Amino acid sequence: MKYNSDQDHSLILLVNEFETMSQKGSVSFLEEQDFLKLINYYEKEFLFEKAIEVTDHALHQYSYSADFHIKKAQLFLATRNSEKAMSILDQAEVFAPAELDIHLLRGKILCSLGKYSHALRLLNNIKEHANQEELSAIYLCQAQVFECLKEYDQMFENLKQSLYHNPENEEALERVWVCTELTKKYQDSITFHKHIIDRNPYSFLAWYNLGHAYSCEGEYEKGIEAYEYSFIINEEFELGYRECADLCFQICDYNKALHFYLEALELFGPDSDLLANIGECHMQKKAYSRAKDYFNKASKLDPYNDEVYFYLGQCHAREDRWLSAINAFFKAIEIEDRREEYFSNLAMAFSKVGEYAKAHYYYLKATEIGPEQSDIWKDHASFLLQLGETEKALEVLEEAEHHSVGTELLYCKAACLLAIGNREDGMEMLRLALIEEIEMSTMIYDIRPELRGDKLVHQLISYYMTEVSS
Repeated sequence: MKYNSDQDHSLILLVNEFETMSQKGSVSFLEEQDFLKLINYYEKEFLFEKAIEVTDHALHQYSYSADFHIKKAQLFLATRNSEKAMSILDQAEVFAPAELDIHLLRGKILCSLGKYSHALRLLNNIKEHANQEELSAIYLCQAQVFECLKEYDQMFENLKQSLYHNPENEEALERVWVCTELTKKYQDSITFHKHIIDRNPYSFLAWYNLGHAYSCEGEYEKGIEAYEYSFIINEEFELGYRECADLCFQICDYNKALHFYLEALELFGPDSDLLANIGECHMQKKAYSRAKDYFNKASKLDPYNDEVYFYLGQCHAREDRWLSAINAFFKAIEIEDRREEYFSNLAMAFSKVGEYAKAHYYYLKATEIGPEQSDIWKDHASFLLQLGETEKALEVLEEAEHHSVGTELLYCKAACLLAIGNREDGMEMLRLALIEEIEMSTMIYDIRPELRGDKLVHQLISYYMTEVSS
């Protein structure tokens, strides 16, 4: 750890020294490695013009260096100045005509110019005398061309070839994750990454990709196990910890999710999202006081993290602290006013404190922002039904039919029709809801508890329950 700190300190000194010399208009002699450190520093900071300036100084001192010509061409390509990049690359080729990086970069530049066939021809031509590692780099470059062409199946095949020739090619492993998402070839990805792991069991990225593919196929336990291997192999692989924890949270294993989030916190330090994740776990475990502690810590690290305030509001709501919940929901909305769930939760909180006009207003806002969300329409109609505004509730449900579909809307409409004494239509609507999703049958009682004593409703539900189980 001390070594890294010393490295960082020496880099800061080098950058300061260069900045001072640059301001004075005279850059004295620097070693090639120092120039490369400066270029990489400015590139990582996205200060491409400054990186190009350093490269110019380097070329002034090392005019025959192919490496600095290549670096300058890469920087021009990064700034979408492809013509200049090609011109610089031509100069580099004079000094190192057999340098593979020159041909690969030329392929990328041709791709950026839309000359895809030319790029693929060039890359095919340099395969003949390439070794395994070089072939891996060539196939990776071809995959990037096919990605630009949106030919994702071809991209996938070329990435597989790249990793066949060099299973340790980290860039190819990173790109194959993206490509798997684009092609949805999760089963192929599972088979392929198992093959890579057979050849290199310590490839943490292969284990990570395998975990991702398993999770997308719904094989969650296998996904968690694969993610675990990724960060057991590489203890500094933060993404592995987080994805593993996220998947545990997704399958409601909150204890395990909390364990991995806390490990990430200990190893990598706090950030707002990580603290919010930990808070969510505690909230799901009904440890609301502890959850609020983490949400408050998260809000201090990032005062503009709207989700943190929303979660705080949910904690307060579950503790029946409705005024505090309202305050937290308002803070979330001040930061992000296009999240329908923020408005619907605010509406619910206002209904709990008897502010019915405000509740109605914010339900309207919620359905305006997220008209496709059937649960919000249902909540709005249920709220009106509880107030005895049954006709208004039916109007809301009619409006919902133009924007959303969902069995909850059928159950809600059945409750409303039964409430106004329209037994025939109400029972028919309930029958349709039961046929569509019998598992939601108790919703009719949640919406209108009085129906628990309705024998005909009970008989109809029992009949369809029997039909499903037989």
